[in-house]
Amino acid sequence: DGLINDRDRWLIVMLARGYTTTKIAREMHLSRYTVAERISKLLVQFACSNRSQLVAYFYAHRLLHVGIWPPSVSDALG
Repeated sequence: DGLINDRDRWLIVMLARGYTTTKIAREMHLSRYTVAERISKLLVQFACSNRSQLVAYFYAHRLLHVGIWPPSVSDALG
């Protein structure tokens, strides 16, 4: 799809799993400020007002596969 890179897709998967910014930062080996900034940029990029809308957008546009729980990066990559 080319809309986002694999790292951003991984971040979306973790949001779908309900991870906090701090937990995402730990998993991705980034600062929580970097993660928060990336989430903010994704919200703007996809015209979403919160994390839930962002995850819903990804499911609605089949960027995450419905019916796979918990979502994983390999599932998201197809």
